[in-house]
Amino acid sequence: MNFLKIEDPISICDIGAAPCEKQILIDSLLENTNCKLTGFEPNKIQFDKLNESKNKKYYNFAIGDGKEKILNICKAPGMSSFLKPDNNYNKMFHNFFYWGQIIDKVKVKTKKLDDIESDFDLIKIDVQGYESELIKYGNNKIKNSLVIQIEVSPISSYIDAKPFPYVYNQLENLDFDLHMFSKIENRSFAPLIINNNTRTGLYYLYQLDCVFVKKFKIIDSLELKDLLKLIHIMHYGFQAYDFVLNLILSLNKKFKINVIEEYKKILKSVKIIPRY
Repeated sequence: MNFLKIEDPISICDIGAAPCEKQILIDSLLENTNCKLTGFEPNKIQFDKLNESKNKKYYNFAIGDGKEKILNICKAPGMSSFLKPDNNYNKMFHNFFYWGQIIDKVKVKTKKLDDIESDFDLIKIDVQGYESELIKYGNNKIKNSLVIQIEVSPISSYIDAKPFPYVYNQLENLDFDLHMFSKIENRSFAPLIINNNTRTGLYYLYQLDCVFVKKFKIIDSLELKDLLKLIHIMHYGFQAYDFVLNLILSLNKKFKINVIEEYKKILKSVKIIPRY
């Protein structure tokens, strides 16, 4: 969107930055917008796989309560957590019982999100059941951001993790509303295997990547620079074209910047596919 320039770069915070799977959201923003990324990954093996650049900086510690903690390293690195996997729950599904086996325990340093110097526009949280504690010690940074993407499970696969409604209420109290699911992971109950793929599910919601956006009343009072950042995040990061057009209408109404027709031309060239 060359017709909407961003002077200050979008600041992205990647909490749980292990490269266990492709980060389409972050890659798209880095490729198409003026942005910088700060990432945190406590697992040293995974940290060493991360590639820094002029606009990507990573730190080998965890975001948490500021105290030293034990990180449970699992067979599947993406399941490593400060909490222990709930084997009784996970064994109902294919692979997760095996993936969640703890193979090592390491002491790691943590810092509170509120103690990090930078402010962030977009915060991505992938901390395997530890979401509520991270939010608890990061209220200010989160409240001052625009968008939160957070991985949660309707029923947690970790022992002693706070349930999804608890995390939802934490973010709602910080002036966010649930806007969309950027990823929905279904899983089938074992022993049924669908289409010879143990990762294919029917209806059961095992895990969700939830996108929380500032409440509409807050968006209405955003400064120009923040509204422009939100437009770019939601367009390039989440392809929420209808919401972006709504934001562009607000941009015209509040700041007399009329790029409505330019954006409609973009929409004619993209393939819009409902997510669910």
